[in-house]
Amino acid sequence: MLYTAYTRQILNMKAIEYHPLLQITEDDIEKVRKLYNLDDETMIRDSLEAIEAWCKKQDHLVNAYHHLHSNMLERLFLLSSGSVEMTKMKIDKLFTMRGMMPELCLNKSLDEFENLSECLHYVPLPKLNPADRSRVMVTQVKSGKWEEFNLLSYMRYCYLIGEYRLHFDYSLADRYIIDLKNIGISILTKLNPIVLKKGEILCTEGFGTKIKGIHLLNATSFVDKFVSLIKQGLKEKVASRLHVHSSYEELHNEISKEILPKEYGGDGPTCEKLAEQWRDTLKTKDGIKIIEDSNELITDETKRTTSKFNEEYLGMPGSFRTLTVD
Repeated sequence: MLYTAYTRQILNMKAIEYHPLLQITEDDIEKVRKLYNLDDETMIRDSLEAIEAWCKKQDHLVNAYHHLHSNMLERLFLLSSGSVEMTKMKIDKLFTMRGMMPELCLNKSLDEFENLSECLHYVPLPKLNPADRSRVMVTQVKSGKWEEFNLLSYMRYCYLIGEYRLHFDYSLADRYIIDLKNIGISILTKLNPIVLKKGEILCTEGFGTKIKGIHLLNATSFVDKFVSLIKQGLKEKVASRLHVHSSYEELHNEISKEILPKEYGGDGPTCEKLAEQWRDTLKTKDGIKIIEDSNELITDETKRTTSKFNEEYLGMPGSFRTLTVD
């Protein structure tokens, strides 16, 4: 990992790599860092070096560490509110949980998502929401394709995108838009609350994602049942941030139309266009490398004492009672 070169670069905000599909401005970076009292760039450098040194000493993290890119390390530091100790705990917890839920996030490859891409678009919007510096993720089902939807495949793709984002993004939180326009009532048989719950735990407790809102558009006649089912897989705090919008204008009160796709009354590119750009990006050499490295971000539990594992992880909610890693 070319960490020394990176820590030199991080002293200059302009050196942070630009990504056309995950745009951040110098103002975004400055405000995010200021929120966490990270104005001192030397402190950021020293903190990241301390975290790196700690990772090297953890036997159960040694293999994962070799695949932990320095960009990703800084994003985890931000998600930990700029705390060195919280970042250590987050890395340990995230990599442990990923190993405990391989069905959600391990052994991913682009080939497995070909059918999903024919069914729906799942895209991050390129610009951050100006009001709260959140990244907005849009799920849009294609007309006549709903019956082909698979929840597990969808969630695996969400995590693939999420892990890719950790190399480039600088957002404070996430918002999710779910367009119900082309969704049929069979959705109620496809949403497994246990899978949803696992996904929510990995998202909020593993990655530490702060979910600012879940926005449902083009509500159908069965939207109440849909909402009830979704809420079964969410913590109460997150469930309270689920909103059904009666119009795109109402959505604009939460998310700036400046960043929204054209089909939602916004000024941004369509979801179809963004999905095409994401497919091309993920197929590049760098995109494939990020996916391959992400598959290695798990702990080696044979090198951690059982007592410590039992103490920290066997009490987690859900069905995480034994460790299974493919």
